Amino acid sequence: MIRITFLLLGVFTTNLCAQSNQEEFFGLGKIWDVHIELSRAQWVEMFPSRSQSPTRLFGEFPYQTGDVTIGSHALKNVGIRMKGNATFIANAGTLKKSFKVDFNRNDPEQEFLGLGKLNFQSNALDRTQIKEAVSYHIYRSCGLAAGRTCFARVYLTLGDDLKRSYLGLYTVVEQVDQRFAKRTLGSGGLIVKPQGETLEYLGPDWNEDYENSYFPKSKAPDELTRPLIQTAALFDEPNDEAFANRIDKVMDVESFLKYTAATTILINTDSPLTVPDNYYLIVPESTRKVTWIPWDMNWSMGEYGHITGTPTVDLSILKPTEKEVFRRVLEIPKFKKRYLEIVAEFIDGPCSAEAMTSAMNRAHETVEQALSEESARSKVVIDAPEEIGGVRRRIRALEGRDGDNFEGLLSFAQARHQSVKSQLAGELEGRSARNLFGPNDRTVRGSYFRDIIASTEVLDDSQQQFNSGDLVDSLDGIFDAIDADDSAVLENDEFTAILRQLWKAKRRRPREVDPSEKLSRRAVADLDADGDDRIKKSEWKAGIAAMLRYWDRDEDGSWSREELGLPSGDRLDQG
Repeated sequence: MIRITFLLLGVFTTNLCAQSNQEEFFGLGKIWDVHIELSRAQWVEMFPSRSQSPTRLFGEFPYQTGDVTIGSHALKNVGIRMKGNATFIANAGTLKKSFKVDFNRNDPEQEFLGLGKLNFQSNALDRTQIKEAVSYHIYRSCGLAAGRTCFARVYLTLGDDLKRSYLGLYTVVEQVDQRFAKRTLGSGGLIVKPQGETLEYLGPDWNEDYENSYFPKSKAPDELTRPLIQTAALFDEPNDEAFANRIDKVMDVESFLKYTAATTILINTDSPLTVPDNYYLIVPESTRKVTWIPWDMNWSMGEYGHITGTPTVDLSILKPTEKEVFRRVLEIPKFKKRYLEIVAEFIDGPCSAEAMTSAMNRAHETVEQALSEESARSKVVIDAPEEIGGVRRRIRALEGRDGDNFEGLLSFAQARHQSVKSQLAGELEGRSARNLFGPNDRTVRGSYFRDIIASTEVLDDSQQQFNSGDLVDSLDGIFDAIDADDSAVLENDEFTAILRQLWKAKRRRPREVDPSEKLSRRAVADLDADGDDRIKKSEWKAGIAAMLRYWDRDEDGSWSREELGLPSGDRLDQG
């Protein structure tokens, strides 16, 4: 049995009963002592499985069950696990891991001060160790639903092998769950933590593919999944007027604009601005509109840019990213106008150099002593044997950088304030951050059909522009090229085979999961009018004809080679 004891001591008090409610627990000025006790064998069992995915490098982190004492609060049979991706790599070879503690994992009635879970972030990628807490504070100051934080000194005991050794300074972060949703948004609802293409449309009905892309953290009733699906579908809508008229019916556009403004001002690019994860979406029962929730900010305030080559101070406020989800909204005149108003309000208020500096100073004063004590940690903590610390990997980008210090953070606040003010005045344009894990433009609906059509080589190589007649006349030949068994129907395995061939032909990241089976299920679902899981030629022609409008991005009634995903004439000549 794991035993985890959290001794919570305030900075200026030793009263263990001081935390009688959540308001007394959280805050930039709060730091508590935390003691974790378990056996060495149980610690090893918490290391992750070897399976990998595009966004979770280590597979799942298994929970262990233990007891927790927080001040005078005795909590038994709670769950605890390690967590993290880049942070887990950065702390390889040490005992300073990030943790998630689940108070009611085994007893749904058990909680701590009304909380079900807490996250203990190891601050592995931030030498100042305050960026995450300060960033959450700023999001909340901007009126956004964002987690509350405090700090902790964490100690570890591993049976007789290790006795109360100081792991270091941690940031404690509130969990995004139903309690969070009710507190911040007024009601519970659907909670998802997406991993993959941002707001990917996967068909008109909630299905297994949505489950495996959006990763729901709550029940997914039809009345709450419907706004999420409709939001995703609208981002595939080529008509900007239709998009602008309908998007605020299913997505909370005001909170989205505030999320985008705060994320951009903070240059929090380790977020949906450039990566496929690190955020939540909630559809509250009260509004039934998709709401964006920030998450994971230890690389905020320009730090991610030092690793990825994206802007670290002069990120564009109007075009912060190449991702179409953000670009599409900010290009709509009424949304652009409101967004710029929000940016101006934020940079003169909660995101001003004065406000950011004040929060930074408050946090730094709180953690300064605990941070300095890390230099005196025992050797086993910072250079642990492989079986308890993990395989140490030298990755220079994850080892911090010169200038990643408190003074540098204060300089960022001043420089970013000036950059945003200059951009608002039209004196500076700023630079966009590129999409780091995927195409620069969001995939349009049915893009896999475009890829299939291109691969059959039925369309005329010399033709640069196609009208609807050209394309409809070619559909019979394309159908026959896909119909490998000449059965006069297309089935799931035929779509899978051609999509897998296309996927293998493209250069992919080593850990990327083959999407062919998922896309083939979507292909059949998109075209199967009579529900028999087989596509007849009539269904094929009718379905593709209806799909053409989504590929006509300039809405001129014809389709260029680029719109159809075909090689350009230049590429053909060079070949």
